[in-house]
Amino acid sequence: MNYISFSSLDKLDFIKAIFTNRNVDAKNIEDIKNICEDVGFNFNNLTFNKQVHGDNINIIDKEKIGKTFEGDGIITNLRNVPILVFVADCVPIAIIDTKNKAIGLVHAGWRSTFSQISKKAIDTMKQIYNSNTEDILCLIGPSIGPCCYEVNKELVDKFNNKFTNPDRKFYIIKEGKYFLDLWNINEYILSSCGIKKENIINTKMCTCCNNDMFYSYRKDNQTSKRMGFLLELI
Repeated sequence: MNYISFSSLDKLDFIKAIFTNRNVDAKNIEDIKNICEDVGFNFNNLTFNKQVHGDNINIIDKEKIGKTFEGDGIITNLRNVPILVFVADCVPIAIIDTKNKAIGLVHAGWRSTFSQISKKAIDTMKQIYNSNTEDILCLIGPSIGPCCYEVNKELVDKFNNKFTNPDRKFYIIKEGKYFLDLWNINEYILSSCGIKKENIINTKMCTCCNNDMFYSYRKDNQTSKRMGFLLELI
């Protein structure tokens, strides 16, 4: 098997969603074409960004299908137009409007997380698609966990100065080393947007711990290969 699916999304019969594993390189066009054909995604309409670790959200309408733009967020309400983000430790987040039938994906490394890219995507969906937060479901896909994401204290302080919440701790310390919790930070951002707790799904699958299944930029010596999160309205 070249991908995993998410049982928590099975109840949503209007979308198709998969996450590729290390058996394929999602940045290889032949690999991703084969995945699309195997699963039934419309490869001819496949649309993705040139990711730059920023917070730009690209809105895919009929004129933009299949075109590439700089950005780390991508949203659409078009059927049969699969959207894709590439990751190998960074946090992929699916954003699904279950009522108005619109979808989004964001690529949230620490820079895009700090810029609150998921909030920007949700705000854009509210503006463009009239989405309401009570109707939105979010899924945090496989990515590096706080168990493995060692950073310097300066980066921890940077996040602590921006995101302050007495009930949450956005890092852990092990043997004098600091580990940033991007999962918890992104959950907090989504919750702050008004997404219901029960509608924030965190797979808590660490790409570094599960390196036999996933590429890890850290574990694989800065590999250029990537997993792909594919999402499509059907």
